[in-house]
Amino acid sequence: MKTSAGGKKIKDFLSESGISQSKLAEMIGVDRSVISNWVKGIRNPSLQSLEKISSATGQPLSFFINGSNLVTGNNNIVGSQNENQTIKRIELQKIPILGVSSATKEKFILEEKEGFLDIPKSAPKQFAVRVEGDCMVDPADPENSIYHGNYIIVDPDVEAANGDVILARIDNEFSTIKRMFIKGSVVKLIPDNPKCKTIEKPLKELEIVGKVVNVHRPIKRKKERI
Repeated sequence: MKTSAGGKKIKDFLSESGISQSKLAEMIGVDRSVISNWVKGIRNPSLQSLEKISSATGQPLSFFINGSNLVTGNNNIVGSQNENQTIKRIELQKIPILGVSSATKEKFILEEKEGFLDIPKSAPKQFAVRVEGDCMVDPADPENSIYHGNYIIVDPDVEAANGDVILARIDNEFSTIKRMFIKGSVVKLIPDNPKCKTIEKPLKELEIVGKVVNVHRPIKRKKERI
């Protein structure tokens, strides 16, 4: 797939502004792989995504759509006070939902935002992922289980230790939610549900995306009791 016009302009902007893919990803609340996929032409940015980049960087939307001139000087966020203002604004945002992860089966995650949870961030890089499956449902500890349809709050800046629940990316493509136990060069990802299987991988084949620091359970609407 060829790089789209939007993807090419994002690539041009990064090159001319000196902003890294990681920095831009942080500014608009997505994973760095999303920016990389746009730049490489693997995926095309939506108009909504281009609007978010325009808003976060101070560049006109027309630059990313039809190639108008890049705005420099005081309007450029690089090395200016605008960068600190942008970061502060991001920290005050609600937690973005970056996709879906399966607790049972490996599933790709961290695409464009699905929306936001009605919860303010307590750390600048926190994000949420919607859970599918029941591998983190512990029959002996239902109160502390993670259920299908819950949202996990992930913080990539918090170091995880053995026994913590993490969001992990396997083979740089798939994800899962499990408890982590590292022994030497091997990591075991163990589900809370004894009916589900443990995943065992060399550390080099696994990326710890972040530690699960909280769980959000939406309250379901119910019919009137008669």
